[in-house]
Amino acid sequence: MIKRIFILCFFVSIAQAQEKKFVFGLQYKPIVTAAYFDAANISAEWANFQFDLSPRYSYSLGMNVRRILNRTFSFETGINYIDRNYRLSIYNSIIELDDFTDFSFRAYEIPYQILTNVRASNNIYLSVAFGISHNIFASDVYSEGESDYQFTQNTLKRRRTQMAMLANIGAEFRTEKDGIFYIGASLHRPWDEVGRIYPEYDDFNESAPSLDAHYLEVLGNFVTIDLRYFFNE
Repeated sequence: MIKRIFILCFFVSIAQAQEKKFVFGLQYKPIVTAAYFDAANISAEWANFQFDLSPRYSYSLGMNVRRILNRTFSFETGINYIDRNYRLSIYNSIIELDDFTDFSFRAYEIPYQILTNVRASNNIYLSVAFGISHNIFASDVYSEGESDYQFTQNTLKRRRTQMAMLANIGAEFRTEKDGIFYIGASLHRPWDEVGRIYPEYDDFNESAPSLDAHYLEVLGNFVTIDLRYFFNE
């Protein structure tokens, strides 16, 4: 059902682009670790077990549709695929346990942004955008330790659909024949944590995901470097 909605939105956007002042583009956004926005490592320790959650290389990939409202303002939307990769490490000196597990937490994003731009030179425009995004999370995630199968983790999404705040700043180079080339940075900040990670080892935390179980929060905050290309109208 979700895939059908995405496909329908895609073709509706293309159809509108042929009738109105729309531009269509593609984007790739590497996700960078930023401790200032609570998007870096998370650590916890319970019952001699030490856990460390570290982000791995992650990215967002998708398409953009820009509706030009006037010379100053535009409206942007689209569909993005977000792949967040993590490594959860476990350490216990008493039982000489040192292991890790890698897993991915995936979602689809539909952003809604108002963009304002200022002309800096003949072909260069500076822009600032602000808005919200509608995030649809694919599924819960289970994985086992790299060396010890007794070490497992269950990542449970808070809800299937969640909202987040978006903020963006960037610059674009506009050409008449070759389209628009854009580089910038974005902040994606959900209203609440997007999920919870329940680590287990043997009988440790075996009651997960009950109310008294131990867990690490997946905050869902991230900063991206935005690389976009818009085709000619």
